[in-house]
Amino acid sequence: MHIVFALLCLVALPALGTGCAGHKKPTLTEEEIRQRTYAQLPARPDEIVISGETITCEDVMISPPDEDTTGPTLKERLETWAKTVPFDQFMTEARPLIQQRLNRNIITRIVLSKRARRELGDKSDDALDKMAEKELRRFILEENSGDGAKADAALQRRGMNRTTFKERRKRDLLAQYVIDSRLHRNRPITYGEIVAKYNEIKDQEYLQEGSLQLRLIDIEVAKVPLAGPNEDPVEKAKQLAEDLRKRVDSGEDFAELAKQHSNDPRSGQGGLLRPRAPDAFAEPYDVLAKAAKDMKQGQVAGPIEAAGRFFIMKVEAKQDQGYKPLAEVQGQVREEILRDRRRIALEELEAEIGQQALAVDTTQFVDYCLEKLYRQARASDSVESGTK
Repeated sequence: MHIVFALLCLVALPALGTGCAGHKKPTLTEEEIRQRTYAQLPARPDEIVISGETITCEDVMISPPDEDTTGPTLKERLETWAKTVPFDQFMTEARPLIQQRLNRNIITRIVLSKRARRELGDKSDDALDKMAEKELRRFILEENSGDGAKADAALQRRGMNRTTFKERRKRDLLAQYVIDSRLHRNRPITYGEIVAKYNEIKDQEYLQEGSLQLRLIDIEVAKVPLAGPNEDPVEKAKQLAEDLRKRVDSGEDFAELAKQHSNDPRSGQGGLLRPRAPDAFAEPYDVLAKAAKDMKQGQVAGPIEAAGRFFIMKVEAKQDQGYKPLAEVQGQVREEILRDRRRIALEELEAEIGQQALAVDTTQFVDYCLEKLYRQARASDSVESGTK
């Protein structure tokens, strides 16, 4: 998401008076900043002003990204209640829900998006439209298999259509722009930070479990044909295994010999076992896993006697337990550091906006929005009843 800042930076220059490299116009005075950013508008019942940004009833009713999409939206539930319960009961039950939504970061998202809109001006509109359209195409193609009707139905379940989906994405992109703007001013990520972060998360993110795949010729003593009653089956099986090992060492194909001579059920597949962790081999194959501990891929061992069998084994594939090397995942670690910084920046912005929100009495605003919704839902219900 940090690409949002890089892209919007291009369209922000005329509005911000600064380049991405940090060449700034003369700083505004404190009084100018106060007048442009935090000047309060006359109080109105249908809006609240927090951190210099106006929040309306419509803003509160927009479904946030983390809202449950399996059922009706909050607005739909409120409209249903309004049609079925008395006004006082509706207000009592609905107030906590709206207040909770206000307190669950919706104020932060709205304030940040409007702050970005004010900073960027109309110059950002084309870039935002393209980004939102790209997000809509991704939603249709990736989440709904390219089925437009299915995507529209999924949006409807969220209380949206294609237009409102794009508007919400634009709001989220604008909010992210403010966060990334703050990140852009942070110090560069050092190699020492990358190493420290790698060591912190490698057990959860970059641990590679050991894996071992063997190919076997399994000579089962009880199944070796004997020339006579006095022939020792163990010696006969051992001799056969030793002869097969010599043939392998002389260059004959291991898999073909397994198909011809192995008593293992997988002989038809050339004696190939499926890969598994070295400590996941059951008896009698655990003996083979121990023997393979110090072997390399492609090496052959045996005959190994175990549980009435003589095994010849080839290490087909082997991955020792360990960590993905830092050089391989350095880019991912850098992104993890950026995510941490972005989270901290968001928490700081939320705290900053939250402190200002505490000074705002939202009671009148919440009651006005709910009363307006109640009247509209009732009026709609009356019209629908009259047409039946």
